[in-house]
Amino acid sequence: MFAGGLILACTLIGFAIWLQRSEQVGWSRHRFDEEADRPYMVRRWRSRRQVNFLFLVCGVLILVATLASPARRALWLACWSSVMLVLVAILFLAGLDALRTVRHMRHRMNELKQTSRDSDT
Repeated sequence: MFAGGLILACTLIGFAIWLQRSEQVGWSRHRFDEEADRPYMVRRWRSRRQVNFLFLVCGVLILVATLASPARRALWLACWSSVMLVLVAILFLAGLDALRTVRHMRHRMNELKQTSRDSDT
């Protein structure tokens, strides 16, 4: 159980660092260069930075719980309960991010359709 906790903690911490670095460097297929995309991108970066930080917190909490071991039951239970609550918060924030993306894409598609109609006439 000790080795599993260390592996899980290191994986989550590494995952959080990798996600944050990927957001800063940029993903190869995501290009939002237009000014209309700027507000969406600012909110998306902020939201994803929060999620990445929460992944890091989960990794640290798992590491603390692993090092505390079940011998210190109160700390162990508090850490694992906190991990569960943080993961639920990550799911909630990811859902909000998905809704924000769908709304933005729908808005952009409507704008493109409108400009296409305007150019046809």
